[in-house]
This record gives sequence, structure tokens and C-alpha cells, in this order.
Amino acid sequence: MKINIFDLKFTNEYFYIQNKSIVEKITFNNRIFYSKYKKYSMPLSSVLLKQHHNQDITLAIPLIEKSRVNYLVIEYNQENWQSFFSLVKHLFKNLNIENYTSFRNNKKELLQIFIHTGEISLDDAYNKVEEIKHLLNIKSKKSYKILPNRNLPKNYNIITLPQEKI
Repeated sequence: MKINIFDLKFTNEYFYIQNKSIVEKITFNNRIFYSKYKKYSMPLSSVLLKQHHNQDITLAIPLIEKSRVNYLVIEYNQENWQSFFSLVKHLFKNLNIENYTSFRNNKKELLQIFIHTGEISLDDAYNKVEEIKHLLNIKSKKSYKILPNRNLPKNYNIITLPQEKI
């Protein structure tokens, strides 16, 4: 099933809801990950989307579908998001990345930047992520994450649905 959220389009066979406690223990590459997101194998409903928008629940969806990716996502979770956003916009201009959409969740202090890639393979996505990550590390030592990430299990390559477009 296809869903549209703001300017973003996702194929959604399943979704995740964030819980307060750990739901799943995942072993991946000799590391243990603990997930607070519970998977539901059904399409999203408008009722759930409304609850997410009202911040009653936190919904997430998979970024990787059948070894393909439509978006690269940078998440930044700090108070001073404006300066990081300015840096990213400048970096995108230098990389000729023009097709991106930015979102904020004020309650969680979260900035999300979705880079529209069209449907690309997972390996191509990983290569683009590494290029952006390398350039961001030169300019900024601040905490951010870029997805998809090859060092995370598939269940961790999920994104929280955006709340408010910038």
C-alpha cells in the first residue's frame, strides 16, 4: 500500500510503534541492539496517522524495502538545529543535491532531512551516505545519524514519520 506524508511517498506493508520499554533484542554483526519499536504487519490507518500527528504515539516506517531505498535521511537531535541545518544546506549546494525536504518535531527536538533519491539499490544508497557522512564529519563533529546505515540491522533502519514541514 502506498501512503503520502507531506511530499514523501512510501510503500507500506508494515509499520512500527514506539513503546516505553524494550520490545526486541537483535543480534547483528556480533553486537546486540535493543529496540523499543514494535512491528505491526498491516498498512497504516488514518487513525494511527492522526494519533501520530497529535503526538499521542510515535510511528516509524522502514526505510529499506526489498533492498531498495527512495530516501536518504539525516536526523539531528539537538537544540541548535538551525546552525546544523544551515551547514547541511551549504553542503548540499556543493554536492548538487537539490531535491530534499526538511521536517521538525519540536517536542523531541528532532530535525529530519529527507534526500529524494528515486528508487536506488541499497549499495548505491550506502555509497551516497558515506560521501555525505565524510563531508559532514569534516565540517561538523555534532551528533547526527544518516540512514540507511549498513552497520545497523534492518529493523534499525527505520524512520520516525515527520511531524511538521520546515
